[in-house]
Amino acid sequence: MRVSLDGQVVVITGASRGIGRATALELGRAHARVAILGRDEAALAELEGEVRALGAEVRRYAGDLRDHARSAEIAEQVRRDLGPVDALVNNAAVGRYGAFLELGVEDWRQMLEVNVLGLVAITQAFLPDMLARGRGHILNVSSVQGVRATATSSAYSATKFALMGLSESLAQEVGPQGIRVSVLCPGSVETDFDGFPGRLKPSAMLPEEVADAIRDMLETGGRAHVSQVMLLPFGRRGDASY
Repeated sequence: MRVSLDGQVVVITGASRGIGRATALELGRAHARVAILGRDEAALAELEGEVRALGAEVRRYAGDLRDHARSAEIAEQVRRDLGPVDALVNNAAVGRYGAFLELGVEDWRQMLEVNVLGLVAITQAFLPDMLARGRGHILNVSSVQGVRATATSSAYSATKFALMGLSESLAQEVGPQGIRVSVLCPGSVETDFDGFPGRLKPSAMLPEEVADAIRDMLETGGRAHVSQVMLLPFGRRGDASY
């Protein structure tokens, strides 16, 4: 059974670029009412115009997820501007790669503050309304690095492993109250994620392909629930790889 996103209010974090940007455009095509969050005001303004050109209602909200008070303010603004939120796509993340001894405590702190604590704060800001209505969908964008760590990814993988545990626990807690919690774990994606394009493989996926998967997950309804999805690049030899 498919759920129409037409008229649904969907919040997307990390919408300034990459997967978040592509998701905003894809959900705009589905005529969702989109709230785009990010740190780059100019990029958000440009994206807002593109989504509106698709005939969708859209609002932009600039802020840093490390500012938890700002996250609470944004949640209130979204409620005033668009109404109760139907879905939250937690996509914002930062990454730092390097040998364990090369990454300082501040590198770890930044990733934990955005990838884990920032996600917690924005989710806590929107979840009460979902619980009050008895429905909603929280979709967390993790990574294959949250399932299988690789060398030089210790800090980033640690935050994504944390997200997997958080999502599994939250799903069991709020699922009986009508709230769906899903996790998407993409492999290599063709973006300038934290200015590190050198890690990308020749077969890296396009952000639009990940956005397609997010839309599919949000549109799955009825008795079916998409708990976790592993989305991997399909290599030139026909093999799926990280």
